[in-house]
Amino acid sequence: MTDVAGTTAAVRERWEARGGVVDTMDGLTVSSPEGEQPAWWFNLRPSNTEPLLRLNAEGADTATMERIRDEVLAQVRGGAA
Repeated sequence: MTDVAGTTAAVRERWEARGGVVDTMDGLTVSSPEGEQPAWWFNLRPSNTEPLLRLNAEGADTATMERIRDEVLAQVRGGAA
């Protein structure tokens, strides 16, 4: 990955526009909008040792986690704007 900062900024912009709650304390953490069910969150941050982004995602259930994970990965990989 060549543009870690640009990719992270694009992910932030997209998920903020969708109402996600953003925290930048340790990379980019986005949580589901208040009251959205099922709840979810993800953290996207640069690796300290490699030119890549690390993604952690959790959801109230497996299907929710997989949906969020897949949407973020598609955007990071350039498959979704």
